[in-house]
Amino acid sequence: MKLLTDEQVRQFIVEGCLAFKPDVDPEIHSKIDEKLRFSTENEFPAGNNVLSRVPEIWQILRAPNIRGALTSLLGPNYYVHPHRAIHTSRPVEDKDVNYAADHNAPAMGKGSMAGSGWHQDAQSPLSRARHHTPKYLIAFYFPHYTPEIMGPTRYQAGSYLFSEPHEPTGVVLPDHVKAGSFLLLHFDTVHAGWPNRTDHARYMIKIVFTRTDYPRIPTWQSRDVEWQVPESTRTEVDLDPAWQYIWHWMRGDESKHTNGGIDIDALNSLDEEQRMRSVYHSVTDADIQALIDQLRGLANQGMHERRKAVNKEGKKIPRDHVIGTERRWNERAIVFDDAAYALASSGEPAVGPLAELLQNSDPWVRINAVFALGEIGPSARVAMPEIVKLLDDPHQQVVRQTLDAIASIGEGMDFALEHMQRLLTTSNPQWQDAEVMRGWTGEDQVRLNATFALLSGINYDNDLDKIEAVLEQVLQDPNGYVPAVAVEALTRIGTTSSHATALRFLQDRRWDDTLMGRQKPF
Repeated sequence: MKLLTDEQVRQFIVEGCLAFKPDVDPEIHSKIDEKLRFSTENEFPAGNNVLSRVPEIWQILRAPNIRGALTSLLGPNYYVHPHRAIHTSRPVEDKDVNYAADHNAPAMGKGSMAGSGWHQDAQSPLSRARHHTPKYLIAFYFPHYTPEIMGPTRYQAGSYLFSEPHEPTGVVLPDHVKAGSFLLLHFDTVHAGWPNRTDHARYMIKIVFTRTDYPRIPTWQSRDVEWQVPESTRTEVDLDPAWQYIWHWMRGDESKHTNGGIDIDALNSLDEEQRMRSVYHSVTDADIQALIDQLRGLANQGMHERRKAVNKEGKKIPRDHVIGTERRWNERAIVFDDAAYALASSGEPAVGPLAELLQNSDPWVRINAVFALGEIGPSARVAMPEIVKLLDDPHQQVVRQTLDAIASIGEGMDFALEHMQRLLTTSNPQWQDAEVMRGWTGEDQVRLNATFALLSGINYDNDLDKIEAVLEQVLQDPNGYVPAVAVEALTRIGTTSSHATALRFLQDRRWDDTLMGRQKPF
């Protein structure tokens, strides 16, 4: 396994992206491309099953330098998320059209499965928080040569810290993407497709990875302790207070800030440099109280309620209404109030005040407070008894964020196991509405978040026997993501019984891929 160097980690923190050529036989990329094209053109849409349909992709993910990069950025216990996607870019009709590299939403070829408008990805299937620290990564794998004329994915360097896409900055449009190129980005990086002006379809595979534990030590080839900006960078904004914080967070150090004093008025601004200077600051007790007051002031505005779009007939549909810069609950990905991020960066001194805020009568205030506690990590364990009470909250939004906070804290999860078992095995009639066009409900996401929390809990001193028993109960869940995460967790527990349960589940679902396609050789 080839771990990253300090300079590579610094580059990732500043730009949000690293590019690799996997350490594999180059012929494997051609094989993947051939299989992927045949499957896409002649069979059913593979979607999340693309890694099962084209299992050679696992050779890419297990290449020494790819495993090393993922371990360096997400820790050794990272998980390959069950959500995957094939992004196909079809040739455009007008191959002479030209756009500036930062152009928003250029025309794509008919039938393309690649969005060309600048965007930050939504979580799948339903919304989760945007994290400044690397808790989710996204990979774009190009199995074939993709020159600029064929439409490689472009991105904005350093944009993962932005609250939303706005004026393009630091645009990177790769000129020649070699066959087998593997781009690894912070999940929240602003990116977009690019028109394919050739005569052949372009294929790219999107794969998501998630951290399952809080960093304790550096997990790369660490030599330097103190932060320094890399020698060269393509980002056009100076977000150094945030970069320094993320560096020390990834090292498992105590929170460190070089700037002091908080500017409340700068929070939630679209001026990213101003935002980061205010979010990542040295704190006093007075600063923490000012931030707590900021969150408390969000009450009674209905911000926990999603605003739905309307169709041509004026009827509400399960899709988010475009709400500009307003921060509220949605089903894309949630950007919380900057006061919550600032309190999270304040560390242990903010735990007590945040725990008190969990009792606030407003759901959006509770959601922001529990998010901040989760970002603080294991130091917030003392608040776990108060956090667990939110698992009885009537609002599925509060429960979802609480489960993610429990997963991030990791320690002291035994308090929550009975509550999670109930959430995973009983149904709540109030959480059955479809939240997106694909039909996913709030309860579906509650169960997925609970399963992810159990996966994280394995890394800490929690009751593994109880966790194993709960996981066995969810293997038949109709939500395909839940059993996928549960099987991974059972495998990681590593007992004879958990291995047998996971193996039986997988044996029952084995399929013969030699029977796919037009011929049946066996």
